[in-house]
Amino acid sequence: MPVLLSLPATASSRAAGPVLQRRTLVFPSRPAQVPPPELYVAAGVATLVLFETPPRPEAQVLVREEGRIHLGRMEDGSVLLVPTEDLVPGERVLFSVATPAGAEPLRFVLVTRRDAVDVRVRVVRAQPSADEDGAELVARSLLDAPDARATLAFPQEGVQYESGESRGRVDSVLWVGRRFFIAVSVRGRKKDVPPWRLVQARLRVTLPDGVLLEWPARLVTGAADPWLERHIVTGLLPEGGSEVELALDGEDAPGPFRPLVRDEEPSRP
Repeated sequence: MPVLLSLPATASSRAAGPVLQRRTLVFPSRPAQVPPPELYVAAGVATLVLFETPPRPEAQVLVREEGRIHLGRMEDGSVLLVPTEDLVPGERVLFSVATPAGAEPLRFVLVTRRDAVDVRVRVVRAQPSADEDGAELVARSLLDAPDARATLAFPQEGVQYESGESRGRVDSVLWVGRRFFIAVSVRGRKKDVPPWRLVQARLRVTLPDGVLLEWPARLVTGAADPWLERHIVTGLLPEGGSEVELALDGEDAPGPFRPLVRDEEPSRP
C-alpha cells in the first residue's frame, strides 16, 4: 500500500520525463508464435498489472530479476511490479503468470523506455468478431487485385518499417465503417536476401478516457514470393478510438508503433 500512495509524488518528480500511461492489452490468441507483449517499467514507479481472469492464489508468478524488480501479489489477483533501477537499453526481462491447467502461461517482457512508463495495465483475452470470416474474404480479394488498392484506399507514403536487410511499408488503408483493411508489403533490400517474416500486426488507439488500447489484428497473407510479402491487416476500430497506430512484429521482437494517416473519419455503418 505505501508504494501505491507514493505514485502521485513519483509522477510529479517525473513530470518532465516519461509519460505515465494506462493501457489495456489484448493478449494474442497464439502467444507461442509471436513475441511476448512488452510492459514498460522504470525505477521507483509501481506498475499494476490486472488480469481479466485473475490467476489462482497458488499460481506461479515469476520475474527473472527478482533482486532488481520487486513483485507483489494483491488480493484481487493483480500483480505489482516495482524496479529498484531502470533496465539498461536493450535489456528485456521475462515476466510470466501461470494460467489454469492446460493453458499456456501469460508471458511478458519488461523493458525501460525513455518516453513512457506503465502505471496500470489491464490484460484481457481477444473476443471473436461475428464478421471475421467475411472480412477475411474481402482481404483476400484485395490481395488478389493489388492494382485496385490505390483506387480504394488512402495511400500511406510515409509509413515504413526498417528491419536489417528488409523494409516494410504500409501501401494503403481502406475504411468500411469502423472496419479497416491495411495493405502491407515487406521486401528484402537485396535480391538474394529474403524479407523478414511478419508474424503479427498490432493496432493501438487512444480511448476517450485516455487509456491506450492495444490489440493484435487479423493478418491475412498473400501468395508466397521469395523476395516480397504482401499482407492485409484487418480489424474493427473501437468506438471513440483515435490516434490509430500500427506495429509490425517479426519473429524475435515486436516492432515500433507508427501512426496511420487518416484523411477523413470512417463513415458509420
